[in-house]
Amino acid sequence: MQIKTFFLCAGFTQVIRNPIQCANNGGFCHFWTCLLGYYQIGRCFPWSPCCRIRVSSGFHKADIAV
Repeated sequence: MQIKTFFLCAGFTQVIRNPIQCANNGGFCHFWTCLLGYYQIGRCFPWSPCCRIRVSSGFHKADIAV
């Protein structure tokens, strides 16, 4: 059972190490640090993190009834 769990998790834990992998995972490369409201999901280069927007669990436009 542990071997099956290992192979199942292996597909979801790939490290982002270049700009192409970053873009394929919905991120973008930024210089030194991610902007406010974004979080790091990997690295494009040693000095450049791959950033993705932070999504809140609050209200969304589709939740507002008119």
